[in-house]
Amino acid sequence: MTIEAAKAALVPRNVLVTGGSGLIGTAVRRHLSKQGHSVNAIDITDFGRPDPELTIMGFEDTDRLDDLVKAREIDSIVHCGAISGPMLAHNNPMLIVQANIVGTSQLLDLARRHNLHRVVFSSSISVYGNADTEVIDESTTTRPTSVYGSSKVSCETLLEGFSAEYGVDCASLRIARVYGPYRRANCYLANIIRDAKLGRVTEIPCDPDFAYHYIYVNDVAEALVEVLLASRDFGGRVYNVSGGAALTMPEIAAIAQRTVDGAQIRLVPGADEVPDVQREFDISRIAREVGWTPRFSLERGLEAYGQAMARDPASRPA
Repeated sequence: MTIEAAKAALVPRNVLVTGGSGLIGTAVRRHLSKQGHSVNAIDITDFGRPDPELTIMGFEDTDRLDDLVKAREIDSIVHCGAISGPMLAHNNPMLIVQANIVGTSQLLDLARRHNLHRVVFSSSISVYGNADTEVIDESTTTRPTSVYGSSKVSCETLLEGFSAEYGVDCASLRIARVYGPYRRANCYLANIIRDAKLGRVTEIPCDPDFAYHYIYVNDVAEALVEVLLASRDFGGRVYNVSGGAALTMPEIAAIAQRTVDGAQIRLVPGADEVPDVQREFDISRIAREVGWTPRFSLERGLEAYGQAMARDPASRPA
């Protein structure tokens, strides 16, 4: 059976989406709903946005989670919740450990106890840290340079353990830098779009040789959902998920100035908040085994992001 035929044969799923009001979770919800699946979103906050379909709930509330799974006949989890980047909770490492590692273990145990179909986990390219190879594939040694990156390695290992010992089918997606509507953390691309609308210059600290790996949020959501719905068993398998092109900030600035009306960018000497050196990502495994490839170039992503920010002020960074 081809990948396309396998997808067509799938039945609708009842999916629990964690981090449902966040950057990735919001896009996953939209993508699943468009395909006719039942979406059950949870998060610890709605960020002040009206969202009647969101349940305010944390991972530690195991009794309510049990009730939710049973009442709505949930059969799968897309885990997008918890601390979402190495720049967040930087001075509170135990919060990262509790939210990421303990929270993920609670969800995996939920899947074990209820015999759920699959858990798909949003991991990060931060697991690689400073990579010592030109091309990073899934066999590249993980050397995280942050507690956040270490927490993602730990979560991936938990997925492998729950799969091996209890038969929980799961997969981890090592996702590159995500940009798009509802991103809360600092994002140079969002700053460029916002400043252009206000007639301001965007100043960006820049090491001209440093490589960035951006991916538009719609591509990430599609990758997560494709893995969720795939007909194969994963058993804790990991996949790189990137936009496909490594770009330096001077290259990014040039693209933005061609794409975003009114963009004015000043590059000044400096380093990125997440200075892990990672040159090129091999994303052929997920293309070969799942059939996913990114659809948004940086140009197309910037256009879509700008349109979303213009439509919905709540989608802009705080």
